[in-house]
Amino acid sequence: MRGEERRRTKRPRLGRTSRLTPLFSPHMSSESPISVRTAEDARRQLDSLLDELADLADRSSAPEEFWPELLTRLVFAASAQGAAIWQLGGSRRLQPLFEQGFDKVYSAIDRNVALDIDACSLEAALRKPKASAIVSGGESGGPARLMLAVPLAHANRPTGLLVLYQPADLPAVTQNGQLRLLDAFGEIAVHFQERRLLADFAGAEQNWKSQLYFAHDVHRELDVRRTCYRIANDGRLALDADRVSVAQWDGPTAIVEAISGIDVINRRAALVRKLERLATAVAKQRKPIMFRGDRENLPPQIEEALVDYLEESPARLLIAVPLVEEDVRNDEEPLEEIEGKLVGVMIVEQLEATDVERLLSRTRSLAETASLALANAQRFERLPLRGVMQALGVVLAQFGWRKLSRTMRYVLPVLMILLATWLIPARFEIDVRGQLKPEIERQVFAPLDGYVDEILVKHGDMVDAGQVVATLRSPDLELKQTETAGLLAAAQSELDAVRVERTQNVRRDDDRRDGRSDREQLSADEIRLTRRIDNLQEQLRLLDAQRQSLTLVSPISGQILNWDIDETLQARPVSRGDSLLKVAEVDGPWVLKLEAADRRTKHILNAQAESEADLPITFHLVSEPGVTHQATLTEISQVIDIGSETDEPAALMTAQFDKSEVDFLRPGVSVAGRVYCGQRSLAYVWTHELWEAVRRRLFW
Repeated sequence: MRGEERRRTKRPRLGRTSRLTPLFSPHMSSESPISVRTAEDARRQLDSLLDELADLADRSSAPEEFWPELLTRLVFAASAQGAAIWQLGGSRRLQPLFEQGFDKVYSAIDRNVALDIDACSLEAALRKPKASAIVSGGESGGPARLMLAVPLAHANRPTGLLVLYQPADLPAVTQNGQLRLLDAFGEIAVHFQERRLLADFAGAEQNWKSQLYFAHDVHRELDVRRTCYRIANDGRLALDADRVSVAQWDGPTAIVEAISGIDVINRRAALVRKLERLATAVAKQRKPIMFRGDRENLPPQIEEALVDYLEESPARLLIAVPLVEEDVRNDEEPLEEIEGKLVGVMIVEQLEATDVERLLSRTRSLAETASLALANAQRFERLPLRGVMQALGVVLAQFGWRKLSRTMRYVLPVLMILLATWLIPARFEIDVRGQLKPEIERQVFAPLDGYVDEILVKHGDMVDAGQVVATLRSPDLELKQTETAGLLAAAQSELDAVRVERTQNVRRDDDRRDGRSDREQLSADEIRLTRRIDNLQEQLRLLDAQRQSLTLVSPISGQILNWDIDETLQARPVSRGDSLLKVAEVDGPWVLKLEAADRRTKHILNAQAESEADLPITFHLVSEPGVTHQATLTEISQVIDIGSETDEPAALMTAQFDKSEVDFLRPGVSVAGRVYCGQRSLAYVWTHELWEAVRRRLFW
């Protein structure tokens, strides 16, 4: 009753516990006054302290906030050495949950041993209805401890103890007062536990309702895209998250199908592309990840994709869970690898990293329901003849099969089969032909007109960058050098003569006016000849540089590809710009140089425009039919040219592939391949060439 009265009548609260004065002292007697205050002051102060704790319990504070505050106030009010909340663990053994002053209580003994002894001693207090005193310790020469304990119970079942630690020699009168104080604190502690339990029950009920609604809604349809949309939007509401994204696993990559709050996904957006890269990394690891600012424990593949995605997202908490069918989950280790058939990835984002463990637990719970819903939708969507069977079921339901005539029994299946060919999707591929070539190839060109003087390499030789491969001679260049050298010598001789003559005139005709005119003329001649000599010297330097360029060097490190070099190049006259040798970096990456017929190029261009990723290509060497390899289309020419493989108008293409998968690597090896251009109906895949031929015949 007194507690209810205090809660009805709100009294002024003390801002800090340091404003309180200890209410009990271990050395007080029953006759001495309480410090210098009257009993009435102490009672009011105690009531104020209990009011504040009751208010804190009513506010549904977190245990991490309430229990340390209660222990601090209890230790201060009772002038105790320490206090603790002991809780019954899973093995029904008492363990300290929160403590205050243990460093002082167990300062001179082994704490672990003393805690085990105290746990055994405190078990008797669990069965008592009120606070009781227990003396423990004194073993091995350690000091004895007086423990005042009040049981904490719910529904007549003990859940723990509130324990106050005092010296063993505490007077009995003071013990009785502190036991009554401990009972009052115990009532508030029990009240807090009951409110927390009610709040947990309410939260669990709300969580159950959210999950029930989520499970009902995501199983509403069997369309994959709509199912992903419901998982993302309903999952965001159920988790109270800022954003939930769902990616469908499609072979080697994950494709984002839905983002909460977004009706249409722009697959060219940087955020979507980076999110798909993160989802793919998580799916390949088959292991949930949780990011809340620390990337130390993340695998390198996921860390790189996560850092790249966080450049576009402001999330401070990110949880990514693979969606698997018939998975095996470990609830004790929520971040262990998940086993089962992978169907997608669910990514949950929060702008603030609050209540992380609760969000992780609820995310994994929703992921189980989402996995089943998405797997069912995928299984239904991949059924062969799904549309045909649905239509057939409707027809058979409307019309009895036995009521049909014999003719219709034959005609109807044929029509159904023809209709099925237009409804069944199939891979649409365009045939191409080409060659294997090193990605880096360079030509060696003739810098000047002349003829080949010496060949220093042969077919198949490996050369280094800057290595001399051939030398040229240019008679015209040699003639220019000789003429320029002669002009330079003549100009130098003339300059020497002018300088000698000017010196003689200076000595002989210093006082004559016409002598000064001669000197000026000689000075002008000297300047003119000096400039002419400089020009001729510069010409000689340029001619010398051209002469040095006649020594041909390899532009890269690689292999000489030209065949029968001596016969084709030795002493051959060449013109400036003629290609003499070809060098290829055979140890580097290789590419496919492909050609697609002009009439089929539009299919490739349309598929490239619709796809965000590079188009896949399946190819095989002409010399190894049946052994297929994979490549990706990286470039297609914008100009139609005459193909070297087909001698018809064709579009030239370049594709990348892994050279380690091809055993027979030779420059120029012929290959045949097919470019994947998406899904089309089976009838179109089978008959598109026939229809195109008919259209060309009829409409040119």
